[in-house]
Amino acid sequence: MMDRQNKLLAINGGKPVTGNPVLIHKPYLDEDDFAAVDRAVRSTFVSGDGPECRRFEEMLAGYLGVKHVLFVNSATAALELAFRVKNLPAGSEVIVPDFTYTSTALGAVYNNLKIVLADVHADNGSIDVTKLEGYITGRTVAIAPVDYAGIPADMDAINEIARRHGLYVVHDTAQSLGSLYKGRRTGTLADVSTFSFHGTKNLTTGEGGAVVTDDDNIAARIRVLREKGTDKHTFITENRTRGFYEYVDTGNSYVQSNILGALGVSQMKKIDKMNGLRKAIAEYYIENLGSISGIEFLRMTEGSVTNWHIFGILVPPQERYWVMDALRDEGVMANVHYSPLHTNRFYQGLATDDEMPGSMKFFSRFLRLPLYPSLSQDEREAVVRAVQKVFKY
Repeated sequence: MMDRQNKLLAINGGKPVTGNPVLIHKPYLDEDDFAAVDRAVRSTFVSGDGPECRRFEEMLAGYLGVKHVLFVNSATAALELAFRVKNLPAGSEVIVPDFTYTSTALGAVYNNLKIVLADVHADNGSIDVTKLEGYITGRTVAIAPVDYAGIPADMDAINEIARRHGLYVVHDTAQSLGSLYKGRRTGTLADVSTFSFHGTKNLTTGEGGAVVTDDDNIAARIRVLREKGTDKHTFITENRTRGFYEYVDTGNSYVQSNILGALGVSQMKKIDKMNGLRKAIAEYYIENLGSISGIEFLRMTEGSVTNWHIFGILVPPQERYWVMDALRDEGVMANVHYSPLHTNRFYQGLATDDEMPGSMKFFSRFLRLPLYPSLSQDEREAVVRAVQKVFKY
């Protein structure tokens, strides 16, 4: 039971658990990463879609077991391309979970598609498949499920609904590289999947993303769309002799620098190690926090194995912000992450709080704790002690 008046708490003037703040996230970068970037810079091939980019694509494709990985400069760009490649009619509807980062929705918005928000489960933030068919109309063309916190969405159920209604599935796997769903890696479970390699992700290229698919036609067109509508990729990789490439479609500049491709190659070599370190820290938290009254952990989708992108706890909604502030004063930089789409200015009017009860309940209870591979033993112990202290355990 929490005691807000406890004088031992730092928020009330007591001594904090640690004087060295434990950050919510740090990228895992080592000497191999620094050396890989240095070599790429010294090669003088620093522009987009270079040999290190293609090597990164090949390594990720092999890791996932897919035919095509298309490295781009952000997951937002990947989502935009995933919708653009299909030439979906303007004004058509795309179902997007209410609890997600804005990029999931923007991918459709940039293609003049209409967003239909879907409620999520209150215990893990994943799209509620029991409500999914209720959002489908004669104008629906696609579903964009999200693997929030690295926990895979219930893709078998989603794909079955999509199949019955003839819908395109764009799986936002930005947070779930290395997660498994019924023995299959995320990135292999939909028509198209999109990853993020932002500095906060399990594998980082600083900024970056990828479109992943087994569809040859989708991959071929995205290679053109990401390179300003040109056939430059084919021109380079097939060693054409004509001396120029052609403008064959619309497009934008979404290719990624060869420097960041080199970082991706280095990071791919240790993705399982990095995810394993995350798992060990998460298991330490679960072991030491699991018996505290007032704390619940996020529910895992049946048959799933998470990559522990985020470690979240669910706390009493009326105490959430106080708990966050109290932990921060103890030196643990807990945070809320983000808010439901419909509560944000750009998406206002798409849904009400009453229409998104799961999303609102999840948001009101969710709190994120520090989790990253380089989190030291002293730091993880400080996190546990701070939570125990705040909850008077």
